[in-house]
Amino acid sequence: MIVATAGHIDHGKTSLVRALTGVDADRLPEEKRRGMTIDLGFAYMTGPSATRIGFIDVPGHERFVRAMLAGVTGVDMALLVIAADDGVMPQTREHLAILNLLDAPVGAIVINKTDLANKERIDRVIEDIKNLTVGGPLENSPVFPVSSISGDGIEALRGHLHQTAKSLIRPPAEGRFRLAVDRVFQMRGVGLIVTGSAYAGAVKIGDKICIAPSGKQVRVRGIHAQNLESHAGRDGERLAINISGVSLEDVSRGDWLVAEEALLSTSRLDVNVTAAAKALDGKGFQDGQKVHFHHGSADIPGRILLLEHRNLEPGQSAFARVILEKTIPAVCWERFVIRDQQAKSTLGGGRILDPAPPYRRWRVKNRFIALNTADPDLALSNILGNGSVVDWLTFSKSYNLSDAMKAKVLKAVSHIQLGEGIAAILASPKVVFNLQQQILSSLEQWHKLRPEDVGAPAPALRQTLADIPDTRLFGAVIDSMASAGNITRAGGRLALKTHTVQFSDQERKLWNKVEPLLKEGNLRPPRVRELADLIGVDHKPIEALLKRAARMGLVAPVANNRFFPHEAIDELVKIAAKVASKNSDGSFTAQSFKDEAGIGRNVAIEVLEYTDRIGRTVRDGDVRRVKNIV
Repeated sequence: MIVATAGHIDHGKTSLVRALTGVDADRLPEEKRRGMTIDLGFAYMTGPSATRIGFIDVPGHERFVRAMLAGVTGVDMALLVIAADDGVMPQTREHLAILNLLDAPVGAIVINKTDLANKERIDRVIEDIKNLTVGGPLENSPVFPVSSISGDGIEALRGHLHQTAKSLIRPPAEGRFRLAVDRVFQMRGVGLIVTGSAYAGAVKIGDKICIAPSGKQVRVRGIHAQNLESHAGRDGERLAINISGVSLEDVSRGDWLVAEEALLSTSRLDVNVTAAAKALDGKGFQDGQKVHFHHGSADIPGRILLLEHRNLEPGQSAFARVILEKTIPAVCWERFVIRDQQAKSTLGGGRILDPAPPYRRWRVKNRFIALNTADPDLALSNILGNGSVVDWLTFSKSYNLSDAMKAKVLKAVSHIQLGEGIAAILASPKVVFNLQQQILSSLEQWHKLRPEDVGAPAPALRQTLADIPDTRLFGAVIDSMASAGNITRAGGRLALKTHTVQFSDQERKLWNKVEPLLKEGNLRPPRVRELADLIGVDHKPIEALLKRAARMGLVAPVANNRFFPHEAIDELVKIAAKVASKNSDGSFTAQSFKDEAGIGRNVAIEVLEYTDRIGRTVRDGDVRRVKNIV
């Protein structure tokens, strides 16, 4: 079990931890010199039934709330500490507001320094704090009057902690491994040590994991779980992990250690946020306000955009989008806290609903409602029920699903999967069926209006549909229909399997002479006049034939005087993709394409301008990128 302290400066949080564990959690020389906690401290104790309890001692001064937030996230229990002589103070209120916003799981209230107050004063402080905790997670929490100096009440508190730890039932570790880094240091003879609270999953010696958000890979060389040497660690434990593969400059507080399969970094999140209550000095906040976003042990500047409100009053909740100045590795349903731009007051907090939301047209309330659940089964069912398409890889990372959890979700939710691996998308059976019917109907209409055409170009057909579908869904459904034989596809054109276009007898005779010559030309087929010379006829009937063949989808009209077999275009696009794969940004130049393809510059330019027109490539200044389309 992991326990975090909270409360105003000089209310005895560190002395309380020392009285419970015998360990002074103030580890920095400056802390000892000033007699004030300024950073996170750690201590451990073992119970009678071998239960191991880790303590995170947080600073109470208002200047160090950032450090306090890094310590109280991801814990099992919070101890709110109030000095009997001072009573409720500003940081008591702010720390309590933070615990409320983080929905502190289990809690206890400690009235410390009882040796400095009489019973009447202690009773009044207890009454004050009980009034403040009404409606929050610490309401009805047990209260322990103690003196960390004399030891009065310490045994009762220690017994309660041991009993709570013993009764804490932690299910088998689920999800991919995630640990919020709160301390990094170099140990002589050992190497780089990273410590933090594990949020999910498990890790063992020898595992390869990533630093997030950078994505740098490291290897686990050693583990201490709850301050004891171990071969493995899991969620709900404080871990110190000895890693190799990076230097001290590559990882810091605010980073995460995550399983490679769980790496999903984002600077844009959709959330459900609640403004801190007025009773806890909440001031509310405005749409578009600049804030500090606290997630795990990180503090990132950003801006919050409210879905339906101009202002959020204290205690109110709303859906919102958060835009951050740098990326973080967040997952669904994790807690966060926001503070003002000056980092002087806590504004609110809540839960992350979507760590990888759509960039545009995000103000759709139904989508927020669908995602407002911790249950991935329900969330997926809701999204598909709204008619949306789900990128399965992104969704599974967003909910931090292991392979077993993914299988469970897919079994529980009615869906159709289109595509495999990183290209897999999910849609509801109803949406897929309706789209298939629309495609068949639109193709039938296309053939009636253009009987001489072999079929409809995929992009043009998509635009004819009543409800223009998501491009990924459209492409995946076309693929499935073509594979099933429901439609035919040739040269980027789609047709009903019953649709046929034929040459006249005279055209067929001429085509039988032209087609072999085009194919023999491979990646540089003859031009119109060259074909005419080879066959021994005038170039005009050749040009008319090839234009008709292009309308039938038999050849690609690269230029007015140059027509390519579709197989040649496909091969040239593959060459472009090969060249592009050598560059980190996936781009390629006309020169590098020409050199790899072994064709002339003019031909290369004509081919690329054609693939730009049909959407196989996209030009961006002097470079191009290959675009995957149906």
